[in-house]
Amino acid sequence: MKKILIFLNLIILSGQTNASINSATIIADTVAALPNCLHYQISMHFCLWLGSWGRINTTPIVSHYLPDLVVTVYNKPGGNPWFEVNKILDGIGEPVQKSIVRGLTGMEVGYGNHSFQDQHEQGVIFKEADVIGNPALVVIPHHGLLSSTATPWWPYYQSLLDSVLWRGLPPLALPEEGAALGLNIAHHVGTGLANWGGLYPHEGKVVSDNDMKAAAVVAQRAADLVTQRFGYGHIYKNLSGTCGKHCTASPVVENSKETYFQMIYPISQNTCHILGSDQSWSPKMFNREGAYVWIVWRHYHGCANGHGKYIGRT
Repeated sequence: MKKILIFLNLIILSGQTNASINSATIIADTVAALPNCLHYQISMHFCLWLGSWGRINTTPIVSHYLPDLVVTVYNKPGGNPWFEVNKILDGIGEPVQKSIVRGLTGMEVGYGNHSFQDQHEQGVIFKEADVIGNPALVVIPHHGLLSSTATPWWPYYQSLLDSVLWRGLPPLALPEEGAALGLNIAHHVGTGLANWGGLYPHEGKVVSDNDMKAAAVVAQRAADLVTQRFGYGHIYKNLSGTCGKHCTASPVVENSKETYFQMIYPISQNTCHILGSDQSWSPKMFNREGAYVWIVWRHYHGCANGHGKYIGRT
């Protein structure tokens, strides 16, 4: 723990010259939300373990949420509000992206909102996205909690390295993504009658007249991608849904209590909500720079770690 605190102090002292949030801030915001977002519950049932000398010990079956991922959404390279990721990971990804797009299309990379003079592109917003393992997992106490399947600071997805499909080049090149478009009536961001945008295809373009809601759709798509068994050709690292032999973590699911989002930039919240709900949006969340950050809380359920060989449940 002492080494962790020293590391965090170095981050704070390093400053944030062109960024708006850093790892220390993310950790602090995550910890502040634990009382509201953990939702810890102990079941009336127990798991049974066979220990040494035939002794049977028990552990409770618990369920709770863990802040596995940090999703950053922004307009273009250099615009990621997370200081360390912007300086290191995105700095590596930008030249790779330029090379890929130029090699395939012969054109330079474009970013941001599409032309409002072309009626076919009006209201089309484009965003880049990163999905990174939450550094706060290092400081969250493990006693009594199920183990997170995420690795702190691990880059699970960078749209800069997935430029081809993230830009829909060529359009609907993958039949699975194209076929999924018909499911967007059911698979979209928005609860009740609200529809902020479809979950498919997994790309950075969203038809919307609201920058924050478009960013939320992109955040849901990017987070959804890393917990899918099949990413249809996208470049990403899969986040496991198995936290032990008798423990499961929910995939990211839209409009579901299995997944909650906590906004920490441009405003810092200590509560979690389903993206697309009334509570997950307000005008004060709009950011002129087009950059947003959410923490993704996934639902975990299973046996607390026990000693010996698992033999069943009560």
